[in-house]
Amino acid sequence: MMAAVAALMAALLLLALWRLAWRPRAVARAFARQGVRGPPYAFLAGSLPEMKRLLMAGRVGVAPLDATCHDIMPVLLPQFHRWAADYGRTFLFWIGPIPAVFSTDLQLIKQVLADRTGLYQKDFLIPVLNSLFGNGVVFINGDDWKRHRKVVLPAFSHEKIKSMSAVTAEVTKQMMQQWREQVHQSGGKGAAEIDMIVAFNDLTSKINGRVAFGTSHQDVEEVVAFMREMQKLATAATLDPPILWYLPTRRNWHVRRVNKQLRSKIMSIMQARLAAKGGGECGNDLLGLLLEAWTPQRRAGAETLTTDEVIDECKTFFGAGQETTATLLVWAMFLLAVHPQWQDRAREEVLREFPDGDGGEAPSADVLGQLKLLHMVLLEASRLYPPFVYIQRRAATDVVLGGIKVPRGTVVSIPIAMLHRDKEVWGPDADEFNPMRFEHGAAKAAKDPKALLTFSMGPRVCTGQSFGIVEAQVAMAMILRKFSFSLSPKYVHKPKYLLSLTPKSGMPLIVKNLDG
Repeated sequence: MMAAVAALMAALLLLALWRLAWRPRAVARAFARQGVRGPPYAFLAGSLPEMKRLLMAGRVGVAPLDATCHDIMPVLLPQFHRWAADYGRTFLFWIGPIPAVFSTDLQLIKQVLADRTGLYQKDFLIPVLNSLFGNGVVFINGDDWKRHRKVVLPAFSHEKIKSMSAVTAEVTKQMMQQWREQVHQSGGKGAAEIDMIVAFNDLTSKINGRVAFGTSHQDVEEVVAFMREMQKLATAATLDPPILWYLPTRRNWHVRRVNKQLRSKIMSIMQARLAAKGGGECGNDLLGLLLEAWTPQRRAGAETLTTDEVIDECKTFFGAGQETTATLLVWAMFLLAVHPQWQDRAREEVLREFPDGDGGEAPSADVLGQLKLLHMVLLEASRLYPPFVYIQRRAATDVVLGGIKVPRGTVVSIPIAMLHRDKEVWGPDADEFNPMRFEHGAAKAAKDPKALLTFSMGPRVCTGQSFGIVEAQVAMAMILRKFSFSLSPKYVHKPKYLLSLTPKSGMPLIVKNLDG
């Protein structure tokens, strides 16, 4: 018996040594023979200690940027910025014992994102991200993705987006009234300082709650509060050695508690909708479509989703959808505040093409189609300040990527924000705010028609892309009609990445009511 235990322990030790020492060094040598190098592998932790050191140095030792400087990568991702300078456009780094290929070679990245065979799969890697975002249509793979997409896609049809515009206008009108009251209460200054992060997180939470779930604002607030707490926990976990992701640490227990509360709240929303419908159809918003799939007896031949899958889809919409649009609006307002000449031009266009908007109604689809400069501003904002700075895929099998042999399980890290600043693709003004680069559409804005990756590309392009852009267009058009805004002296231009791109210390703008 003791001999068997000893043999088992010896086998486990050999497996651990192979996994944590021999294999990483063999993989590194294989990449080096192909001309791909990177920071050295450290036992168990990989590149994480060096990554953490460079991040800390970037946060502490680098002064805030001038607000007109949009070359944010040395501050935002100092580790990748440094390694790209040291090792070239494509290099190897280590997430613990897991090899990761980082590349700013757009052709290589397009090969990954355009793949339709499932070679490059979405992978959270960090378990807490699964708890935060859920395995919804944005993140799931294979046949499950096709099944989820068939259920979810009708929620983002052209007709649904038109109805979403009315809800967006109604909620934006309420936010603008709050701004007027704040200006009125400013003691005769005629303007008020408002944090756009708070304002737009509240705005998009209300909109998403209404158009997708038909829930009260209190329900939405509770879901968002749980997800914000989970986001902080996930951000802290990104620099932990992978072994800590699976151990019963205090943080992991906290994640489990918050996730349980979040799931319970979403489940109560689902049950309330079913009870309200009293056995009839569940509705044609996102939640209704999910519930029809959850209760297939209500509609013959429908795709089916499990309880966990419905909850995951709700998480995905809240976690990815709400965050994406709020972030886009925050940075669009920032850019127009910093570049007032573009703010004036966008306002002139809105007043010219949307003259009947004084009642707070939504601009029609035809009007939105005429707000070309505003659309260009939003595209440029999404280029310079994409909500998700980088994304990842994982090789499902041994592959040849950009002429490089990549072993199964390797992570491919796609730095969207760095790709959007590639001067070889976007021109010498790639670090500058220039909406006119999109004058002839996104496909002609750069040397490559697929260079804008804000919403990814290929078969896994963001399902809610059109909804997010229309939501931002409607809100911005209504705001520009009634308010001007400038950067507060309190603003600190030092963006940080907390799973999405956010200002270090809020986004305070000085807002002035143009109606007096």
